[in-house]
Amino acid sequence: MRIVLYSRYPADFDRPKGGVESVTVNLARALARLPDNEVHVVTLERGLAKPRDEQDADIMIHRLPDPGFPQVLDVVCGPGRRRLIEKIRELKPDIVHSHETHGLFLDSIPFPHVFTLHGFDHANIVAGDERMKHLLSFVWGRVEAVALARLHHVVSISPYVEAMIRRLTRAVIHPIDNPLDLRFFQTPPQPSLVRRVLCVGWVSERKNTLGSVRAFAELIAKGYDAELIVAGQEKEAAYLSQVIELIAALGLQKRVKLIGHINHQALLEELSKASVLLLPSFQENAPMVIAEAMAMRVPVVASNLCGMPFMVEEGTSGYLVDPAKTDEIANALVGIISSDERYQSMCERSRVIAEERFHPDVVAAKHMSVYASVIADFLDRGSAG
Repeated sequence: MRIVLYSRYPADFDRPKGGVESVTVNLARALARLPDNEVHVVTLERGLAKPRDEQDADIMIHRLPDPGFPQVLDVVCGPGRRRLIEKIRELKPDIVHSHETHGLFLDSIPFPHVFTLHGFDHANIVAGDERMKHLLSFVWGRVEAVALARLHHVVSISPYVEAMIRRLTRAVIHPIDNPLDLRFFQTPPQPSLVRRVLCVGWVSERKNTLGSVRAFAELIAKGYDAELIVAGQEKEAAYLSQVIELIAALGLQKRVKLIGHINHQALLEELSKASVLLLPSFQENAPMVIAEAMAMRVPVVASNLCGMPFMVEEGTSGYLVDPAKTDEIANALVGIISSDERYQSMCERSRVIAEERFHPDVVAAKHMSVYASVIADFLDRGSAG
């Protein structure tokens, strides 16, 4: 089967940036490992002067220049969309699988097509720090609604995503979790004498970094010996300043480390030493880092909002908390680290869930089944129309 993935692909193949790049690399490699598959990835990239082809093992990557047209227009009728469609026609795929925003409006291409919805731009914008965020959120919400109404097949990475789009589309919705890099199943733990609480993601209001620091302070006040590692780049300098000021005000300078953005290898190392992953975000869909932590036997404390409750088993692989209640977050951390027996049980349960849901070979097999269904439906609609 000739498979074309429209998505992002990292310049350094083994160091993806962000969840979508990670998913694309992991899925493309797993699909390419299956017999008789030919995998192509097409990207649209800013700052690229001319098209460039590359190869990652058995995967062909076709990088196209992004013309820099306003995205909200380009996805519908712009030059970037035209370049993308021209390349797809040239490749003559058996199936097109889109992961990026332009894929919302690829319903008209003469090939079977399925779109994976990784997130909602309108929800992410309104939960963030952008200027005019409510207007931008409204515009993107309308664009997403129009596009979803046109699609025939959508992969949902979480029941939360499915619930959000069910009223907006008549598409067949295929539930499939995101795949992980095999290295998260292969890297051994490196236990630390001090309990390490790890936060990964933007230092931002949406990720609730201030809430993490306050909850950690309560953990220390309860007498536990621990340290907090915050791995992420600031979204806004003013918010980072608030975080730094809070750490100083609470006297936690020696216990809290702000290590900034980390690459893929550094994330493996940090998770191998982590006791708990803490993610009390106000908005997430299906965060890759939760699945990555579980694959490395790290229990998770996450928000009881959005897609996170569908990833964490309450009381067996971690705890779900109200992100606005720092005492609840702190108590969840205590619940994990206060009992060695419970902690080890959570570690092992996390790993079992990850192997069943997030292993790339398991996810690739599910996608192959969906591709067969999408192709059959495309042929049926063609013969009927």
